[in-house]
Amino acid sequence: MTEDSLWQTFLDEQLASFLSSLRDKDIQTPFSIEAKMLEWEGLGKTRCFIAMRKHIRHAKVTAFEKTFEEFKAQSRASLWTSYLHKHLVKFLKSVPESEYLQDKETLLATDANIVNTWLSLEPRALYKAMRPWLSQPVIKQFQNRYRAFKHRGLKNIETIEVSPKTKQLIDRVKGETYAENYDEVFEMLFSKDYAVTTDEDVAAAKQRLSDELPPSTNLFFEHFLSRLNPNDRNRVKMLIELSYNAGWDDAKKSKKRKGNPKMEALVDFEFFNTAARIVNTHNLDDDTEA
Repeated sequence: MTEDSLWQTFLDEQLASFLSSLRDKDIQTPFSIEAKMLEWEGLGKTRCFIAMRKHIRHAKVTAFEKTFEEFKAQSRASLWTSYLHKHLVKFLKSVPESEYLQDKETLLATDANIVNTWLSLEPRALYKAMRPWLSQPVIKQFQNRYRAFKHRGLKNIETIEVSPKTKQLIDRVKGETYAENYDEVFEMLFSKDYAVTTDEDVAAAKQRLSDELPPSTNLFFEHFLSRLNPNDRNRVKMLIELSYNAGWDDAKKSKKRKGNPKMEALVDFEFFNTAARIVNTHNLDDDTEA
């Protein structure tokens, strides 16, 4: 979880009991618990502590802050343990034998008990234990995956809409880069802070994705038309048809090949000149108002 999501979870679990436990000697300025809960639950950590110190004695606020740090450490330890038990074995099985420094089957053998020991280790201890077995790039990849998992706001899940073709491309990248989920795919492709994007496999997948994405012009036009009312959509359709037919007729008549006949014809085209004049007029009006 992110710092913000941890803080919000902590407030949801602890704020009411903390305020109810305060005695008269702990309070500097009297306040309504219900009112302050509504106010403070919407604040970030720093602003919340500042607001608390206006009403509650500093020693109590400091103790509450220490409780949050303990909660944060415990939550992250729990997150690490959960991640290991869900993903470590699956990750080790996915690593090619060529990336192992010792025998892969020996490591994964249930009677060897090596992986079971790894499941109980803290991050630094685990990475150290991995070094005699796995190449450094593989260990780095596991570190990056956990780092991305840890920093994602797991509660902040949104729904996005993509075309079936785009989803197929994303699924391909997910498979080729061994991404854990779609969040990790997008972080690999777009985040400058996600170190694994330097991997050759990810770079190659990004290139293939960019080469295969469908042209965006028609998608832009489709979204534009959807924002118009029915009458305006019909007008746009009619103008496109008139423009296309006019261009087709002019192209058949034109024999000019020198210079830039296409641009010269555009400059002489009435619809284009009308649109350009209106766009320029409105842009000038906007600049004047600014």
